[in-house]
Amino acid sequence: MRSRQHHLTLLVPAVILGAAPLVLGAGESSGAADTAFFEKHIRPLLIENCYECHSAESGKSKGGLVLDHRDGLLHGGDSGASLKPGDVDASLLIQAVRYETEDMEMPPDGRLTDHEISLLEQWVAAGAPDPRTPPKASATAPRTAMAIEAGRRHWSFMPIAGVRPPENEAPHPVDAFILEALKLKNLSPAPPADPRTFIRRVSYNLTGLPPTPQEVTDFEAEFRLQPQSAIPNLIDRLLATPQYGERWGRHWLDVARYADSNGLDENLALGTAWRYRDYVVRAFNNDLPFNRFIIEQLAGDLLPARNVEIRSQQRTATAFLNLGAKVLAEADKEKLTMDIIDEQIDTTGRAFLGMTMGCARCHDHKFDPITQPDYYAMAAIFKSTRSLNGTKRGAISQWYESPLGSLEDFGEVIAQEKQLEEKKAELKKEENTAMRDLREAAQAKAIDYLIAALELPPTPTPADAKQVAEKHSLAWPILLNCRIYLANQSQEPFFVTWANATESKDVDSLRRHYAPLFTAATEPTTEDEGEDVTLARKLITEAKGLLALPADYLPLVPKKTADQILRLKDEAELLEASLPDQPTVISVTEADEVVQRLPIHIRGSHLNLGDEVERAFPVVMRTAADHPRPLPPDQSGRLELARWIASPEHPLTARVIVNRVWQWHFGTGLVSTPDNFGILGDKPSHPELLDWLARWFTDNNWSLKALHRLILTSSTYRQSSVAFNKAQSLADPENRLLGSFPTRRLEAEEIRDSVHLLAGTLDLAVGGKTVPRRNRQFLFNHTSKDSTNYDSPRRALYLPIIRNNLYDLFQQFDHPDPASSTGKRQTSIVSPQALLLMNSEMIQDAAAAFANRLNGTTDPERLRFAYQCIFGRDPSTAEVTRDLDFLTLADSRLASSATPDSQPPTAWSLLCHALLLSNEFIWLR
Repeated sequence: MRSRQHHLTLLVPAVILGAAPLVLGAGESSGAADTAFFEKHIRPLLIENCYECHSAESGKSKGGLVLDHRDGLLHGGDSGASLKPGDVDASLLIQAVRYETEDMEMPPDGRLTDHEISLLEQWVAAGAPDPRTPPKASATAPRTAMAIEAGRRHWSFMPIAGVRPPENEAPHPVDAFILEALKLKNLSPAPPADPRTFIRRVSYNLTGLPPTPQEVTDFEAEFRLQPQSAIPNLIDRLLATPQYGERWGRHWLDVARYADSNGLDENLALGTAWRYRDYVVRAFNNDLPFNRFIIEQLAGDLLPARNVEIRSQQRTATAFLNLGAKVLAEADKEKLTMDIIDEQIDTTGRAFLGMTMGCARCHDHKFDPITQPDYYAMAAIFKSTRSLNGTKRGAISQWYESPLGSLEDFGEVIAQEKQLEEKKAELKKEENTAMRDLREAAQAKAIDYLIAALELPPTPTPADAKQVAEKHSLAWPILLNCRIYLANQSQEPFFVTWANATESKDVDSLRRHYAPLFTAATEPTTEDEGEDVTLARKLITEAKGLLALPADYLPLVPKKTADQILRLKDEAELLEASLPDQPTVISVTEADEVVQRLPIHIRGSHLNLGDEVERAFPVVMRTAADHPRPLPPDQSGRLELARWIASPEHPLTARVIVNRVWQWHFGTGLVSTPDNFGILGDKPSHPELLDWLARWFTDNNWSLKALHRLILTSSTYRQSSVAFNKAQSLADPENRLLGSFPTRRLEAEEIRDSVHLLAGTLDLAVGGKTVPRRNRQFLFNHTSKDSTNYDSPRRALYLPIIRNNLYDLFQQFDHPDPASSTGKRQTSIVSPQALLLMNSEMIQDAAAAFANRLNGTTDPERLRFAYQCIFGRDPSTAEVTRDLDFLTLADSRLASSATPDSQPPTAWSLLCHALLLSNEFIWLR
């Protein structure tokens, strides 16, 4: 890697060029997210493992400790406070579940899994948010039907209202709603953004890429001549590009918790998940009606298909249900099955309904009108759905793969797999031959080596070592390896059965015999050390090379031979990874048996069953037309569930998706908690507009492209992002009423793709497999090497998403956790982001490549082109003067610091790098 740190000081004057004010949009309520995490993960864990001995409900408080409310945790028991919020290691609860202290191991009947401990650690690190309150003296009344009726009066469960736009001076229906709300606060909208700002905004918004200088010039000219048609024409052109589906497909993949690996205990490659990613991109590009999009993802395998292509598409869509992380090594297969069902219910609820339904697994939802019977009525539908291939106890489970294509497709892949097996057999034969030769050579020499070693005196010296080394060059490494084997006592020393002379030597006597020799050979170097000690050190150094080998090869294996064996294994592994997968896709299908009724799992445990419930949909969301609606006895009921969710009369579905689209355009939704429309979610800022958009959307064939055109042609979207005036900052400090356009930081994918585009290295090919492993091969975990790389010039959408090992640029710039559904990315501003961009070799190389592509015969012309490419505008006079001064200074300093062996960056590449680090490039106005 080339080091450029000694040139960073030259960047400082240029970094401040064109800096834009940083204005953050309102984020999703952190309190709601914390509560959801507690309800989803922590409360069930405490109920399952702790309440039996430590809860007011059970009447037990062993050790004076109760854990069923926050005060009990903070107060603790006889040993003191159980929690120190924010301090994981100092919290007694964490020490107990880690089994760090012998007399304080909880739960006492068996340690929690590493995943469960990790959840508790995350919770404590976040400040241990806990909505529970101490129980009252009288028992809390159970949830009744009245709670459901009260829940139906919550705004999100009420039918979508048939509202009309307000009558005011705004000609656009969206603007009419926005203007009416501003007037109530005595506010007015900002003026329109200039054409150059607008095209940059909408280009990133719809494609994730900046416009070219020519596109900016052309739009500006068209806007001057035909302002009424220029914007619709631009929107239509962008919607027709393949890049639209890639940008908006990425939004949905966040919601669908897309990843290319399983994560958790068995981080295996989801080697066919890319087919789902490409399905999503095609769905957006083809403007698949969103109600059909829902049905295909939940029940595509149950839909009729007139040809193989459509059948394959519909089966691929159901990967949505099976993309979640799974504890594949879970020995209790019934628990694994119910954990998968829980994840499917939770993701379905969040993605399509904006509801945290997973909170009802262990008890009635503590905040929303979702009961535990509601949860298990839906769980019965998913229990009738097959998500795993095998459920044999003790074996590693496999997710279900649905066959795609025709028999001919399989025949081609099977032939390739046969070639692979033949190649692997050939490599195995070579390995066996090498090992056989090695064993024969080792056995022939082993007795000589060991007899020579036993001839050493009881207290050997370096001179004795030299004498042994002269007779047997490998004696010293063998002794060292013997010592390692004896130290760990993992197996009987290999030489015991080869030399009768060693049979009387037990482990301790062998250690005592050779310890002085090793001590003498590893003492610190002294100026007057003799030739013997030097030789001993040399032999020790050579022997250390053997210690890096796998344990199977440790004794007697020359490094050259071991390297050859490892090379052959790597060759076979790479060969296997390079072959195409069978034409299958991760998906679901119908189970062998339909579960008509499922028992409620008391406290979420499949070992503690209660009353049975029939398959059904949550009561609070049902309309009069939904009940009764019997499900078919011979199918799971997924298709009926999907059609119910995709109904235009469902109170949540259309509201949730139009709110997501609004958020992805403006940074914050009309409801700022896009995954939670429940009691703890935020109320809509413009409830009438939300309902009008939802009804308009369903009336217009659930067309996302039509919805884009509606929103993007509004004056609200076309506003300038001017700084707040005093009146607005007081009346609407978070800009929820949209008196101006909210600025936003580019997302990780947009930053990376833009840099590659400017450098001329971006590959715009669409679709295809990109994860470098075959289906179900091991990927990165804490015990294996990372076989992924991120040097591909493809769009960031096609970079591998590896759970447990996310790409560093993605991590720094707030890419969501791919293990859970995420409707809104957070936006952080931290110094490591700037440091990563400043020191990234990818960014530096792109800056150098971009500098070489600058058009112009003079420095001012090249500078103008650079600004047009990066910012979509011309530089000001002051910027030109400053940048030209910087180039002169940089040229002088670089010339004085150059050496014959160095390849310093050019002044232009440093300037381009600085422009790429500026706020104006990273932030969108």
